[in-house]
Amino acid sequence: MFDFLDRTLLKWLTNTNVASQKTTYIIYYAILIIAVLGISFLLLVISKKLFKRWGKKLADRTSNTFDDELYSNNFFTKLSLLIPLTFCDKLIKLISSHYSITLGFFNALIKALYVIAFLLLIFTLLDVWNYRYKNKNFGSGRSITNIVQAIKIFLSIICFFIVLSLLFKIKTSKILTALGASSAVLMLVFKDTILGFVAGIQLAFNKMVLVGDWIVMPSHGADGIVIEISLITVKVQNWNKTVTTIPTYSMISESVTNYRYMRESGTRMITRSVYIDASTVKFCDEELMERLKKVDYIKKYLDDKATEISSYNSDCHTDTSVVINGRRQTNLGIFRAYIFYYLKNSPHIDNNSDLLVRQKQSTNYGIPLEIYAYTSTSSFIPYENIQSDIFDHIFASIEYFDLKIFQSPAGKDLLHP
Repeated sequence: MFDFLDRTLLKWLTNTNVASQKTTYIIYYAILIIAVLGISFLLLVISKKLFKRWGKKLADRTSNTFDDELYSNNFFTKLSLLIPLTFCDKLIKLISSHYSITLGFFNALIKALYVIAFLLLIFTLLDVWNYRYKNKNFGSGRSITNIVQAIKIFLSIICFFIVLSLLFKIKTSKILTALGASSAVLMLVFKDTILGFVAGIQLAFNKMVLVGDWIVMPSHGADGIVIEISLITVKVQNWNKTVTTIPTYSMISESVTNYRYMRESGTRMITRSVYIDASTVKFCDEELMERLKKVDYIKKYLDDKATEISSYNSDCHTDTSVVINGRRQTNLGIFRAYIFYYLKNSPHIDNNSDLLVRQKQSTNYGIPLEIYAYTSTSSFIPYENIQSDIFDHIFASIEYFDLKIFQSPAGKDLLHP
């Protein structure tokens, strides 16, 4: 082939006498290089179409999903890059050996392109691995996105130095020396990346925060579900459908409230209070006691309590003609017991968890009566419905105990009759 080109193209350029012999040979070699590049480009277009078609057939023919993922991530298209590179490499070497000329830059350029092509293939395999890992561990919340991104960055840096060494013929030792000298600058530039990588490993191995977790970080305005954990950032979709981006390192350096364990327990805590008007609290008289004894939830409680109080007063020789002497039941105490047994008999309250109805320090708004219980579900909407039903019942039943809920007076309450 080269003999034919020498007899035709080179002879024609020499006979034209448009330039010196040296310039003629330079033009001749340039035409050869341009021809090689043109053929390589043509091979690239053809190989891309062929490899893409073969990849599609392979993905459709097999039941394995791995080749489907390779095809969807353009693995076969990137693999086709090796065909024109190989052709170009072989032809450049033939030209160099036939004409005894040095084409060092082109050889180095082809080697550098080889490195970049293999890097792209490795990136694709890493993306496929990340995708398959997510699907395999779907629902567990585990993510290796940050690890994959860290590997990509590390490989990219290595590739950069290899390409630099090939193109400019710089010794690796000199590159490493320069890298060591500039390590402080590099650490400053890649500070977030390094901290994110370390934080990502801690998050993954300690399961501190997983994809799908409900987290709250007031310092970053985040209150919602984690949708992505990457090398540098964590994305949280808030309940109002906005997305908050948080630096990954903040997940281990700042306080994070994670509701995952609450969800896994299948229960959710209720801690809410009603404020009792203190002026309505009183000792129970016979009429009130007779009325309350008809309430199923506290019938046994009242009988047991009456026996206990009667025995105590008898043993202490208490003068019960004075209402404040000895022990007596109050409407607030009975109401507290009623709420306790009401919750204990509710199918929506988890009886294996703590259950408490307690008084807290009285305030200028009245006497706080706090409900401390756990629902039998951790789902948001059922939890809110259960909680609302409980307090609906409390507000409706409290007057049966001759008690009232405290509330600040409205404007019409202050008007004179």
